[in-house]
Amino acid sequence: MNKIKKNVLYVGGFELPDKNAAAQRVLANGKLFNKLGYDVSFLGVNTDQKETKNHKKLLNVDNFEFNSWKQEYPKSYLDWIYFLTDINLVKRIVEDEYNSNLDFIVVYNYPSTALLKLIYYCKKKNIKLVADVTEWYQPKGNIIFRIIKGLDSFLRMRILHKKMDGIIAISKYLFEYYEKSNRIQLPPLIDKKSAKWEGIKLSKCNIRKIVYVGSPGNGLKDRLDRVLLSLSRIKDDINEFDFSIVGISKEEYLNNFGVNSIPNNLLTNVIFEGRKSHNEAIEIIKAADYSIFLRDNNLVNLAGFPTKFVESITCNTPVLTNSVSNIKDFLKNGELGYLIDNSTDERLDKSLVLALNQNIEKINYMKRECFLFNEFHYEYYENKVQQFLCNLNS
Repeated sequence: MNKIKKNVLYVGGFELPDKNAAAQRVLANGKLFNKLGYDVSFLGVNTDQKETKNHKKLLNVDNFEFNSWKQEYPKSYLDWIYFLTDINLVKRIVEDEYNSNLDFIVVYNYPSTALLKLIYYCKKKNIKLVADVTEWYQPKGNIIFRIIKGLDSFLRMRILHKKMDGIIAISKYLFEYYEKSNRIQLPPLIDKKSAKWEGIKLSKCNIRKIVYVGSPGNGLKDRLDRVLLSLSRIKDDINEFDFSIVGISKEEYLNNFGVNSIPNNLLTNVIFEGRKSHNEAIEIIKAADYSIFLRDNNLVNLAGFPTKFVESITCNTPVLTNSVSNIKDFLKNGELGYLIDNSTDERLDKSLVLALNQNIEKINYMKRECFLFNEFHYEYYENKVQQFLCNLNS
């Protein structure tokens, strides 16, 4: 492959084009690099066994063309060891496809052993190495798993990232943590010009339509259980409502939160939609008056930034959420939604009553404010990223 003006390889556990939130993020960042004159390629993962392993193909997304490789997602214990420690596929792409002519490699939440190898390799090849950091996980499970994952997290977050040429931090917390590095803060970005985001669906009836989209687990991520309990307590104090839950079935919810976790007085209000495609989920969000999610204040949620917040705003649907990460830097009460005080059940109930009793005019005002909001559109960060890349190459 002949040297193009500028080349970038993006590597990580994302499944293109839209199988997970990671894919949404790296594609938007790829469009931004592309707009700044870089030819962007991706090496992600593949869970579809019908696809050819390590097959290269041209990926076309919203008229942006990217080279894309996929490595098979690990299944066995040995597969995982290989996945977490080996960089041979990266090296083959760099040397065979680019003749080592890469300007920089971006690694997305890359495991520490492989990252250490890649740091030495990139120094040898004179390739800049950038970390796209979107999480600071806290390992759970059996003691052996916690030790291994805890060590990986410690090495990656506290030592190896500080040796990188640049850091792309998803949150204010991570941006400030890596204050001595060449870094930039980029929340999850989207392309507002993409057809899937077009259109604003204004509210037309007095029945409040609420939606949750995601996978709450058993409360370790999103506290969907607290949302339902609060709605049960305040049902007689708010407008009539329907609550659509997308991404999980009723059976899955009951398995995670308990057989009695859905209050009886909500049985006619709550609809479990199950899993939907990304585009189907977007259309459901657009039709809602509010999207909602609550998260506990811990290191995981402080260091990350919720993609569902960005996507709801881009769907022109105001958000009800608590102040996790640096959401309050974007969300002002009564404009893009409402910050929910979930410090106690009483305050949670009071916050939801205020939001859910807003009239149609107020709901539609907030929908229009979401429509006008551009701070998650990838082009908004063009100048900042240009400066970041200039610092990277200086």
